[in-house]
Amino acid sequence: MFFVLSKVLFFLIQPINWIVWPLLYTMFGKNEKWRKKTLIVSLSAGLFFSNHFIFNQFVKLWEVDTITTSDIKKPYDIGILLGGYSNFFTSPDEDRHNFNERGARFFQTYELYKKGKFKKFLLTGGSGFMFGTQKSEAVLTRELLLRLGVPDSDILVEPGSKNTFENALFTHEFLEEKYKNETPNLLLITSAWHMRRSMGCFDRVDLKYTPFSVDFIGEENRYVPGSLIIPNSETIWRWEILMKEMIGYMAYRARGYI
Repeated sequence: MFFVLSKVLFFLIQPINWIVWPLLYTMFGKNEKWRKKTLIVSLSAGLFFSNHFIFNQFVKLWEVDTITTSDIKKPYDIGILLGGYSNFFTSPDEDRHNFNERGARFFQTYELYKKGKFKKFLLTGGSGFMFGTQKSEAVLTRELLLRLGVPDSDILVEPGSKNTFENALFTHEFLEEKYKNETPNLLLITSAWHMRRSMGCFDRVDLKYTPFSVDFIGEENRYVPGSLIIPNSETIWRWEILMKEMIGYMAYRARGYI
């Protein structure tokens, strides 16, 4: 139920809804006073959520800065890669792994492995969708890594988790089963904007790890018209990512997941 409710809440808080629905009332509503008010709401929301500079200040406060590659002097035993970087709905898919906009999460993790910063992948993540696919992202990513030449012995798979808390819980159970008498050094890898919630979940299940943020979407401030005043449609989409994550963090706290 919590999984379903979280998806419904995400739909309701998407910035595009704050722009489109008031605009529709402006066009078709019968109350003249409210039509003017909703027009102001729609225009204000559009200007706010399409402003790159404003978004950049918010996301840089939210993203978690961690160690960088050069800080890792001794390789970690396991790099835990959280899912969320694949596109299950792009075709063709039988001969390739299709990535979504979060593909950097995978590629920057793969780069860490190639640089010898961790010894084994632990891929955690099934399908995070309510409808449309039952594919396991971790299983499909294992197949990709094998095609890229990574030895099967360097790939561990947790294929069933549907959300960040299950990533942590199922990973903890997997490691307890596989490493009964050992305590492997863990590098927790996910997008910088997702790291805050991830750390809360992994702390909740008592796993010891070092966080490593990848896939930053915050940028250096640019004092140019394109950033300061010209509306940017991509920024609206980025607000969706950030707001989903912030709402998710609050919901997880209320649920006791972190």
